Amino acid sequence: MKNLFIIAFLISSIWSQENYERSDDPKDSSFPGGYVSISYEFDLKRKEKGYQISFGVALPGIGESGNGPFVFPGVAFGKRRLQDNQSYTYTDFQVVGMVGGFWGGGGYGSAKINGREIKRSKRFLGWLVGGYVSETSENFELGTQSAFSGLHLGFALPLVGGHFQP
Repeated sequence: MKNLFIIAFLISSIWSQENYERSDDPKDSSFPGGYVSISYEFDLKRKEKGYQISFGVALPGIGESGNGPFVFPGVAFGKRRLQDNQSYTYTDFQVVGMVGGFWGGGGYGSAKINGREIKRSKRFLGWLVGGYVSETSENFELGTQSAFSGLHLGFALPLVGGHFQP
């Protein structure tokens, strides 16, 4: 239910930004811009794989409008399948920085495995559609920690706005 509220809030924030004086120039938009992306991540060594959908909105106070660098705070929702065919879902709050096609950042969130909630963190970097991601999950009740270190393949749909104009 909490995830549904977060998704609804982000979508309503993006689409509620009305600019009644229509212009063909994206700089006139009150919405700063952002992205929606879908990605596939896989760890060849541990045979783990998963996907995620993420959303981000550009911070207009950072970088030069239209030229960057750009910073996108956002949220990611995903599902990961482990070696033993067990799977879990996760929600992360993340910050992505981008300049000249290079991107990187980090995030912190939680995952649900067998009805238990665990904390997780991630770091990532890449160029255009490919990159590297490193994640750490902690289960304080069991005293265990797991790591995912793998490749990222993703495609982003830019949401052109007043600040972000790729």
